Amino acid sequence: MPDSAMPDTVSAFAPGHLGALTDYVPPQVIDEILAQTRRTQRRVRLLPARVVVYFVLALTLFPGRGYGGVFDTMTSGLDIAVRSPGAAALRAARARLGVAPLRALWDWACGPVATRADARAWYRGWRLLAWDGTTLDVPDTEDNARLFGLAGGKAGPSGYRKLQLLGLVECGTRAFLGAVFSSTANGETTLATRLLDKLTPGVLLLGDRNFYTWPLWHAAATTGADLLWRATSNANLPSDQTCPDGSYLSRFPNRKHYRHQPDPRPVRVITAMITITTADGNTRHEHYQLITTILDHHAAPAADLIDLYLRRWDIERAFYSWKVLQKGPGRVLRSRTHTGIEQEVYAYLTTYQLLRRFAQDSADTADVDINRVSFTLALTTITDSIISHRGATPDHRHTHATHRATRRLNPQHHRSRQCPRARKRPTSPFPSKRPGTPPSQKVTYTTTVLTPHPTP
Repeated sequence: MPDSAMPDTVSAFAPGHLGALTDYVPPQVIDEILAQTRRTQRRVRLLPARVVVYFVLALTLFPGRGYGGVFDTMTSGLDIAVRSPGAAALRAARARLGVAPLRALWDWACGPVATRADARAWYRGWRLLAWDGTTLDVPDTEDNARLFGLAGGKAGPSGYRKLQLLGLVECGTRAFLGAVFSSTANGETTLATRLLDKLTPGVLLLGDRNFYTWPLWHAAATTGADLLWRATSNANLPSDQTCPDGSYLSRFPNRKHYRHQPDPRPVRVITAMITITTADGNTRHEHYQLITTILDHHAAPAADLIDLYLRRWDIERAFYSWKVLQKGPGRVLRSRTHTGIEQEVYAYLTTYQLLRRFAQDSADTADVDINRVSFTLALTTITDSIISHRGATPDHRHTHATHRATRRLNPQHHRSRQCPRARKRPTSPFPSKRPGTPPSQKVTYTTTVLTPHPTP
């Protein structure tokens, strides 16, 4: 290549970066994925394929900016001249790139993050996982209507199309091990079957009562993973043998279904009454019935399993970090085609996962628990590093970013707090709580294991 062509080539690839986050998704990985998915550009023009991948990822870090604003953000600190493409060119580049590279990049990025030193991610020899579903709003366009439907309610159908997503999250670090999504026509139990390949022996999967079905329980237990799910209120699980810790052994499915299910699985059931006492003295009681594949009460006592089930809320915190802190509260996905929506969701999942890995490295550098690293501060650190990045060389100042992310640490222990329930008013723009009502208050949890009598 003649020397005169070198500056143009360097200038074309210079926007291909994510600041300090580039160390977690280097250009070599992007080039390999583009080659595998056959999306590498034939000629180096204004928008090479590698730059377009980084641009799509950057869209999820600056959700409030348009195409041109995001591209200018990626090039604002560069010390070389870079031509700025128009919004139409950037939209065409996204369509030309397609979904396959972002799907492959997500498959490469997802996975466990915690080390053995992260106590909240482990219970004895089990890695703690949790899965649950959530929905995302997509634009109500004719193309999106082919795949995504409207959700209904008392106030009528939703104003935007809905995307149903199911995630599998590592407790403690809140990193994704997998995620699948489709239209709302497919429920959580249907999507869960597509994540069974992520389950392996040595993990303990936490799930709420929406997953309590015999086919899904049987399929998940067959993978070798241990399960701890909440059963439905009408579950009929007879007591065959009472354990010293108050739990009892049973069989799933129950006796009524033996003729239809010839292979009942032995399970251990923990029945408990949880009393929640708020700071003002009010109390309420909740009846929980948990089932687990761990039959030995010495390996996992009932009281420990009840406490472990509360860690299922780590996936709710993961969804909150992604959907509220990163994407923005109530913000609709920007893509107006269903292929663009798929590409955007994979990009959001990838950048969220990279942020969690960055937070883990920051915590290891400061020798603190990852929960003390603020996700908001980590996100701000990364976006600032993108804006201030200079030059076309891969100098992303990763060490400086990790120290900045731990400049202000979260409290060492999270206080148990509860927000008073309020009836939602989807048709009213005004707050549903009275003025002066505190948003949350301290709560105290008291757990009592209920021991049943053996079933004759």
